[in-house]
Amino acid sequence: MKKFKRRSARMNRMHYRVLVRRYFKQIFTSLGTFLPLLLQAPVMLAIVYLVCVKDAFTHKNAEYLTSANVVLFVLVVMCALMGILNSYREICKERDVLSREVFGGLDISAYVLSKFTVLSVIGIVQCGILFGGTLLFIDFAFPAPATGYLCAYGAMALTNISTMAVGLFISALLKKSESAILPVLFIIIEQVVFCDSLFSLDGAAGLFRYITPSAWGIAVFGNAAGLNDWAPMLFHKELFALNPLVGLGVLAVFTLLFVFLTTLRLKRLYRQKD
Repeated sequence: MKKFKRRSARMNRMHYRVLVRRYFKQIFTSLGTFLPLLLQAPVMLAIVYLVCVKDAFTHKNAEYLTSANVVLFVLVVMCALMGILNSYREICKERDVLSREVFGGLDISAYVLSKFTVLSVIGIVQCGILFGGTLLFIDFAFPAPATGYLCAYGAMALTNISTMAVGLFISALLKKSESAILPVLFIIIEQVVFCDSLFSLDGAAGLFRYITPSAWGIAVFGNAAGLNDWAPMLFHKELFALNPLVGLGVLAVFTLLFVFLTTLRLKRLYRQKD
């Protein structure tokens, strides 16, 4: 791949811009692609409305802690699910086309970053719809509203983006989207079981929360809502006590790591075919 290695940065940026426009065009011109992306957030918003206690955050006492935890769990885990479902087929479904374009001079880094950019925009919009819609019927009563809303939405968006990056990596590892069912199921189960919200995690199981994006997203949201202060003698989460920037930083690191691993995987794959 000598030609690929000598490509100029200007050419790589051109590839990136062309690919971003291409993928947005594909989304908006294909009803089968656009409609599921459009409906995901409203459907999940309807679920939140049906299952969550509307005044869970206004009383701030031990009686409502479980209800508040359920709201955090549902919102953040739903964002994680949207992220993984949006991305796990994106590369493997284009494997034949990608092979031809790489050997025709396509830059791998530009390809991965264009996928990441488009899916990030989609995730940010979906999380905005979900969080904004939730504000219509849930008063989160953040102790510091100015930062509370930003941290809560940032937690949802970054959880979505980080799990989307994991999905891209899974897609880069596999040749067919059908093969992704098992690893995607594992990622979904991890987000539910090890999010440190509904289940008590002790011993070795507790270590998994540190590598679970939804756990960090819930921790940032829980910190913004001040849940550790509601009933200190009955409820205290270690991650909830951390500065929100720590949780957001960890989610950003997860994202960058898996974008890097995806790029590395594809570069190694097509270098072998040189």
